[in-house]
Amino acid sequence: MDAFWTEDEAASREKAARYFRDLTALTQAEAAAPGAIWTDLEGALENEGAVWSRPGRLAGRMALLEAAARHSPGLGRDLLAWRTAAAPLDPLEGSVLRLGCLAGTAAHVLEAGVRAAREQGAFSSSLMGCREVQESLAGLLTGAGLLRLGACRLCRLLEKGERDRASRESSGLDGPAAELEAGIRSVARALLGGAWVAANLAFDGTPVDERTPT
Repeated sequence: MDAFWTEDEAASREKAARYFRDLTALTQAEAAAPGAIWTDLEGALENEGAVWSRPGRLAGRMALLEAAARHSPGLGRDLLAWRTAAAPLDPLEGSVLRLGCLAGTAAHVLEAGVRAAREQGAFSSSLMGCREVQESLAGLLTGAGLLRLGACRLCRLLEKGERDRASRESSGLDGPAAELEAGIRSVARALLGGAWVAANLAFDGTPVDERTPT
C-alpha cells in the first residue's frame, strides 16, 4: 500500500502517525480539542475552494483522520465531527475522510483484538473457534486495506478533476465500508466486550446494542 503514496503524502502520513504516537505527552485539554489537533497537522481551515486543488492535500487530511482513529476510534470520530461542523464539506471529501476514519478504526480494533486473542489462546490452537477468530482478524486487515486503497484512488481522481468518476467509485465503496464496519463490531464485541464497543464504536450515531454481554 505504501507504494501508492507520493513522497509528500507519505510524509503527511508519517507526520500524522508520529503526532498521535506522541499524543500521550499532550495535556488533556490539548488532546480534547479537535480544532487544535487539526490546526497542528493541517493548518487552520481556509476558504480555498476544492480541498484537492493542491496535490496531496486531501490525502493528508485522510491520513490525519486515519491516524487519529487508529490511536483512538473516539478521537477519530470527534475529529470527523468537528471537521463536518467547522466548515462546508464537499460530499466527496467527506467520503474520503470517512473511509480514512473507518480504516484507522479497523487498525485499532485489529491491534487490540490480536492482543486479546493471543491472551485467550486463539493463536495457539487449531480448534474451529480459534480459526474463526483468526479469520475475522484477517478480514479487518484486508477490509481496511481495500478502503485505504479506494480512498487513495478517490484522491487521485479528484486531483485530476474527474468528479463524476470519483462519485461512481465512491458509491462502489459503500458496500465494502458497511461490511468492514460490521466486521469491526463483530471482532470487538467478541474479543474486547460489549462495554468496549459501546464506549468506542458509535459509528455515525448508530446506537449500540447495550444488551450485548461484556
